[in-house]
Amino acid sequence: MGNGVGKGLPWVLAVSLTLLSGCQSGSFFHSLMGTRRTASSADTRFQNNYPELKALLRDNHFRKALSWVRDWEKTGSLSDDNRRLLRKDEKTIRIVGAAYYMGIARERRKSGRLKGALSALEIARTMTPEDPVLRSEIEKTKARVVVSGQDGQDWGELLSQLLVLKSKNPRDGALDPMIGWAYGKLSESEYMAGRYPLALLHARKALSYRKDDAVAQRVQDRVNEMVRSLVSRAEAEYRDHRYAASAQDLGNALTVDPESRRARKDWQILSETPGALRNAETRNFK
Repeated sequence: MGNGVGKGLPWVLAVSLTLLSGCQSGSFFHSLMGTRRTASSADTRFQNNYPELKALLRDNHFRKALSWVRDWEKTGSLSDDNRRLLRKDEKTIRIVGAAYYMGIARERRKSGRLKGALSALEIARTMTPEDPVLRSEIEKTKARVVVSGQDGQDWGELLSQLLVLKSKNPRDGALDPMIGWAYGKLSESEYMAGRYPLALLHARKALSYRKDDAVAQRVQDRVNEMVRSLVSRAEAEYRDHRYAASAQDLGNALTVDPESRRARKDWQILSETPGALRNAETRNFK
């Protein structure tokens, strides 16, 4: 993360140096100059070494800058003014450093370098570990890493990985669109394999996460049309007293969609018709 990347984020450097310059012109330096005669040797070394911190920030070395601050915080003979300055500097470095690495992550994400973006976000998280926005960005990027370049993907395995990420923060809705997308792809895969009950189940789950999922909607419409055709044929067979055939088609419709009200109602009528199910396969669709 050197000077080359930093050129794309000059505002971060400007903010950090402005804040540090403000510290130098503020009460700390007035206090330091006013107590020069009584300053400890550690305070003198700190003053002389302080430009190193500005140089680190100028080169966007935020992690090294943070280490610099921490090393000086361990010095026991520093004045209270110096310690207050270090605390202020640490807060500034964390905020500006996190913003810098989040900017790098955005640039990498735009160019499709998702793993690189995730790496930058993880560094940003070391700066501000409690930032909820940053945590959400990390989870979304992890999901994109999982999803990216997955032609021929085992959609069930992919969905499991996304649900694991979701379980870590159930209230965060950032992953919901991607989970819905994965359910939609899984529904399409099941439909193409002829597993229509699972296709319909996954399509409904997809639409519960993403109402505008075109793949899931298409699968649901096709399966619903299949169920309607089976029920319509079953009703015609019932009217012709071909009860066994009617029972077979209604049973198939309810196997695909147990929630079909029309199929369940027709099954109830068929089951109450004397002798209708005598030679038909016994099924429980209550």
